[in-house]
Amino acid sequence: MSILVIAEHDNASLKPATLSTITAALAIGPGVDVLVAGASCAGVAAAAASVPGVSKVLLADNAVYANQLPESVAALVVECGSYTHILTAATTTGKNFLPRVAALLDVAQISDIIAVKSSDTFVRPIYAGNALATVQSSDAVKVITVRTTAFAEAASAGNAAPVETLAIVKEQSLSTFAGQQLSVSERPELTAASIIVSGGRGMQ
Repeated sequence: MSILVIAEHDNASLKPATLSTITAALAIGPGVDVLVAGASCAGVAAAAASVPGVSKVLLADNAVYANQLPESVAALVVECGSYTHILTAATTTGKNFLPRVAALLDVAQISDIIAVKSSDTFVRPIYAGNALATVQSSDAVKVITVRTTAFAEAASAGNAAPVETLAIVKEQSLSTFAGQQLSVSERPELTAASIIVSGGRGMQ
């Protein structure tokens, strides 16, 4: 059994969602590899290598991956090797490229898992979270997004996994990066918040 986690980052720092995804991966089995795809992101790879439980970090550092366009990242993931499990956080970024990975591998994606029962059996919410489904996959490769709030963040120090540089460059012409407009807030991202209060006006 071999497990690959695709790191989420901004080319400067590793996002907490990746630490939770690593926790979910370790619940499946030991020996987790982490893929860091970006540009000038060696620091992110070093941070991933320090996470306990990580066996190896695969670093794809190229301008092609600077903005992590889903077509390029999906093609890269498929070329990374024969993994039995491929996981990423169920964030906007993860939900953008992982379905493409599943399509390229011709397998079904398992979305938003909140618990791991075994290496092929997972729990995920359905009906807007009003019910939980236990799903078992018979696919050779399990392609999984993780609801990060359901898993504790892995420790961010204490390991020294090797970093392997990949020479794989997957240029594509299907999409180009035009720009981005980011909202700035002092509040944490919803997917990374440890406490979420929902109550509308009654909660002020």
